[in-house]
Amino acid sequence: PGSRILELCCGCGYDARRMHALGYEVVGVDFSGESLKIARAKNPDIAFYNDNILNDYSYVGPVDAIVVIAGLVHIETAQLPLAFRRMRDVLKPGGSLFVTVREGEGRMEERSVAVIDGETYDRNFIGHTLEELTASSAGLFEFEREVADDGTGWRNYIFTGVPGERE
Repeated sequence: PGSRILELCCGCGYDARRMHALGYEVVGVDFSGESLKIARAKNPDIAFYNDNILNDYSYVGPVDAIVVIAGLVHIETAQLPLAFRRMRDVLKPGGSLFVTVREGEGRMEERSVAVIDGETYDRNFIGHTLEELTASSAGLFEFEREVADDGTGWRNYIFTGVPGERE
């Protein structure tokens, strides 16, 4: 508690609310303006910003930890190095990164296409392996460990920011 956490791809802010209730200072960033309307309405004490994980969101200031729950599933493998660079730019020295990804490689067609209220949406759902994540974050983050595999195909990993000057 007391640490500052950035939740990237925070959606409607449910996880941000849980972390805030535990005593953390939380800030959220998400691409969806509609999701952020819900997040802001339900969490008036948390700052939420409408931005992309691939953009420069250093305006949120330095953070002790970053949480990305399922956010990287919408990032192409070729874009992962940029996503990790952006994360490292705001993480304090020695800070931690927690990511949840869907185990797999490339586009997962069955998870990409969703029908909501009769409308078809392409969510471009991308599976990632630990090898892809470690290669894409090389020089920026060091893999620490996997957190309990629950058998669902979702993988939870903890990384630590590599000491060095942030760009």
